[in-house]
Amino acid sequence: MARLVPWDPWRELQELEESIDRLLSRLTRPFREERQRLVPWFPAVDVLEEGDNIVVRADLPGVSKENVRILVSDEEITITGEIKREEEVKGKNYYRSERAYGSFSRTIPLPVPVERDKAKATFKDGVLEIVVPKAKGPGPNQVEIRPE
Repeated sequence: MARLVPWDPWRELQELEESIDRLLSRLTRPFREERQRLVPWFPAVDVLEEGDNIVVRADLPGVSKENVRILVSDEEITITGEIKREEEVKGKNYYRSERAYGSFSRTIPLPVPVERDKAKATFKDGVLEIVVPKAKGPGPNQVEIRPE
């Protein structure tokens, strides 16, 4: 004999909502994946103050230090570079390709003026670190530095 279950309109509404969410997710998945390929990649950065210095750390996975350019200007740092594809792919079928390749540029505003001519940069394990002393007076307009 069938078991009777009391009718709960809220449960039915919740089941309907879950069904609609699953359907929309399936329908929009190709568009989300295409949008991910079209959106440019920007490195994630941290900007912090350590004593008399401003420190900028940027995650640059897959970038070699030879492909990084850093411009330190009045109150901002611009990091540009390029991620190169490691191999040329011919005749291979990808099931998924999410890693970014190509050029990038990121300008980071600094919280205080800095002494641009004393900026130093290091690059280790895919992390770029730029250390710039806080300004004590006016300096040159713009300098370019290279990571060590």
